[in-house]
Amino acid sequence: MGMNIKQIKISGFKSIADIELNELAPYSVFAGANGSGKSNFFDALQFISAVISLGATQALRKFNGYEQVHCFKNRASKARTFSASFDLVLDDQIIQYHLKIYNLDKEPKLEERLFLDNKIYMSRKKGEVIFYYIDGDESLRYSEFPSDKSGLMLMAHSSIYGLLSDIVVYRFDPVGAKEPDSSGTDQGELEQHGRNVATMLAGLEKDDDIREQIIEWMELLVPGLEKVATERQKLDGRTIIKFKEQGTKANFPAHLISDGTIYVLCIMTAVLSRSKSLGMTLIEEPERGIHPKAITELVNLMRDNANTEHPIFVTTHNESLIRVSKPNELWLVNKREGKTEIENTPKNFIAQNGLKLDEAWLMNMFDGGLPW
Repeated sequence: MGMNIKQIKISGFKSIADIELNELAPYSVFAGANGSGKSNFFDALQFISAVISLGATQALRKFNGYEQVHCFKNRASKARTFSASFDLVLDDQIIQYHLKIYNLDKEPKLEERLFLDNKIYMSRKKGEVIFYYIDGDESLRYSEFPSDKSGLMLMAHSSIYGLLSDIVVYRFDPVGAKEPDSSGTDQGELEQHGRNVATMLAGLEKDDDIREQIIEWMELLVPGLEKVATERQKLDGRTIIKFKEQGTKANFPAHLISDGTIYVLCIMTAVLSRSKSLGMTLIEEPERGIHPKAITELVNLMRDNANTEHPIFVTTHNESLIRVSKPNELWLVNKREGKTEIENTPKNFIAQNGLKLDEAWLMNMFDGGLPW
């Protein structure tokens, strides 16, 4: 199975009026100042995922309604419309998916088109969804399909549904992640703020290969750390994380560990628990609280586990993370006249000028994407 994201287009979401990204690497970095729109881009991808898996009405509720979603720089009529398209190769098949949502402020209605190998496969408009044969003739029609629901729901076992319905943005809270998990904590998916990391880690430990990876990566990322493991408490059934450092006999609980260490553990848990399935993992500022030398290993962890079926995108305004990125991985996020713009670093720029990537970035030789 292979995938290549050839193009993503998004229009009409918060500060995003129109953006177009071409040829995204499986591991990609989005750099820019606070307020430039990095988080809005991630939120737009997660909004699309919610629309496809839940429907537009529930997705809008999840994102706190029209006022929190619409592009405030567009005129009123255009602001009520959201659109997105994906052009990619998945399972060795060329896929183009186009989504448009009208009436965001009232009763949202979807229009969709899905092309497989450049031939129409599915279309939906108003209250119907139509599927087509390879020769373009109509094969199946759902004439009373809910107008706010995605036609991809009828293709729940397809690769495109698997990819777009599982897009998660992680904004980890190290303080909350240190707290013990209750006995009833969800074990199926790492919570977006990382607050069930102990329970998720307990599940990952059952896989011998993953358990070894966890120990190896933690030793690389946190020098002096010898062991990390979970323990279920007998009295209340809560799951806690325990650590052991070199030269010490006793384990100590998570609330005594640094925020940076628990942050690394959250990132590692997200990456290792998700990377073997279809979807996208989006991580906000993975470098927070982490020593610059450890950032190199952290990037290696994410890059090694990012793949064509499960891209990993991160936001940053940290020069250490930029330094260990590659030119084709780096995307510059700027806001001009209130609108977010995203563009890749110029091709062959670094090789031609003999500069390190972070040096050229900090000298503003890419015209933007700076941390201030």
